[in-house]
Amino acid sequence: MITPCPSLKPINYSLIHSKCIEVFTNASTDRTSTSTASSTSPPLSSLSNPTNPAIAAADTIFRVFQSGATRLQRAFTPPPPGFPPGPSGDVALDLLRDPLAFLQQTQKKYGDVVGLSLGGERAVLVTDPLAAKAVLTEAPEVYIKEGTAFFPGSSLAGNGLLVSDGDIWRRQRQLSTPAFRRAAIERYASSMIECTSETLLKGPRWRPGAVRDVYSDFNELTLRITLSALFGSSENLSSSAAKEVTDSIQQAFEFFSRRSITSFIIPESVPTPDNLQFTAAVARLDTAVYGLISRRRAELEENNRNQNMSETNNKDSDLLTSLLLSKDEQGLGMDDTSLRDELMTLLVAGQETSAIVLGWACAMLANAPEVQNKAAEEVERVLKNGRKPVPQDASPVGGKLEYIEAVVLEAMRVMPPAYLIGRCTACSTELAGYSIPKGTTILVSPFILHRDVRWWGSSANGGDDQNNNDIATFNPSRWLHINSTSPTISTTTITSSSSSSATASPKKSLATTALAGMGLNGAYIPFGAGQRVCIGTGFAMMEAILVLALIVQKFELVKIPGSKPGLPEAEPRITLRPKAVRLMLRKRRPRAGGIGKN
Repeated sequence: MITPCPSLKPINYSLIHSKCIEVFTNASTDRTSTSTASSTSPPLSSLSNPTNPAIAAADTIFRVFQSGATRLQRAFTPPPPGFPPGPSGDVALDLLRDPLAFLQQTQKKYGDVVGLSLGGERAVLVTDPLAAKAVLTEAPEVYIKEGTAFFPGSSLAGNGLLVSDGDIWRRQRQLSTPAFRRAAIERYASSMIECTSETLLKGPRWRPGAVRDVYSDFNELTLRITLSALFGSSENLSSSAAKEVTDSIQQAFEFFSRRSITSFIIPESVPTPDNLQFTAAVARLDTAVYGLISRRRAELEENNRNQNMSETNNKDSDLLTSLLLSKDEQGLGMDDTSLRDELMTLLVAGQETSAIVLGWACAMLANAPEVQNKAAEEVERVLKNGRKPVPQDASPVGGKLEYIEAVVLEAMRVMPPAYLIGRCTACSTELAGYSIPKGTTILVSPFILHRDVRWWGSSANGGDDQNNNDIATFNPSRWLHINSTSPTISTTTITSSSSSSATASPKKSLATTALAGMGLNGAYIPFGAGQRVCIGTGFAMMEAILVLALIVQKFELVKIPGSKPGLPEAEPRITLRPKAVRLMLRKRRPRAGGIGKN
């Protein structure tokens, strides 16, 4: 750790900037075009889009230096009065070296609200349910996205729901909500089932006796599902265009996940080899996505002229069409840039996280054969004679695959894909009795909240199973009692603004109860909480339930003989993903009897 020192002299950034310009312009081969710049440094504001390559290079180097120096100065500055206590010095490297161990050790040593210095940024780690509730649900105008350290903005997501704030966020959320109502999600379910059958169940790779990295396969599957939901049938993309989009997305995702390590050191604008590859991948995606938007907008306008709106409002309408048709109170829709940003956001936020949930769930099922057998028994009982599931089987109202749903909920408790949720204070405020200055990053940790014995020990979960004493144990049964002890809750909570008529039901899903507010025990937030709860929650739950049901209907997931006991190694970056989930596939044999009580 870096040890703080009492004070540092202020840095003359204007002088350094002038010297950067001078060095680079003198080194330029075009002496004429740079002679003026070499003698006088233009103001920073005039260099936001410089045309001279030498000045552009100098400005980039200066901005990197300025950012690093500012952070370094902050790292040596003592915390302000009233700031939460915590480790001395900067702990960014400790967090990046082993994020999960750092979070657990920091909470154990310093408590539930801990002050940190992360790469020169002031931050507060929150692992207390009430403090987390205050951050996520009670003051959205105070705890915003802009400025959050370690959750950088990017040209990939643009200004979509994942990163925007204020009026822009509210308008985009309003326009996007109809595409995620329950009726719309049930339309997308057919593509979830079809893609799973075509990608996994009917292909040559998934066969009895095969050994697969199922997490890698799920990344391919969930990308296909997401692209299908966003843009409709594969006919909308030629095979070459589809491959280019897929390859570019995967390349951009890999870069985006690595940015949690380097973003506070090397901005995306610096022309490193990684950044250049990423920029090229985003450019290819932009070409494809803007092309799809343009063609679909033209089709809608043509149908409107021909008064043939039934063709675009049919049951097979995809997310792009829904977003294009959505209007605000003034009758205005999204422009192409906003549409592009939301589509990219849905790809970024939805594809990988769904693959992560499925990967961890399958690893846990293989690690707990008795749980997997119970899941298979339920699937056999509900999906009689080997029929495929339908959306109603995984519906938030009247869904029949309850144990599969519990498996998904429990997998997200043990290994939440979003293991840290970031906000930044827009003004000075108070949190849990501490003074929090403006510009402080707040890190709420679902990973710690989901594993705290105070909220997840046996006394907090019915006490009917000894496994509840081990909060890290994969135990779906802990979820089965919640609807018998919890009040009826509106289904609009988990379906992300489902239709107002579907408000309450005596047969609601486990997730409807488990995800309401701050979740079960006030400490379960795999999709976040408050007004910024993930808009795709209902989509993600239905996808995970249907895919798992199809898999356990056909296959038994088995650990490879000789493999290490326990779960695969975790790889915490921006998300908490497994490094690999290598499992053996066995043909599922029909089982007699129904699901028993655990």
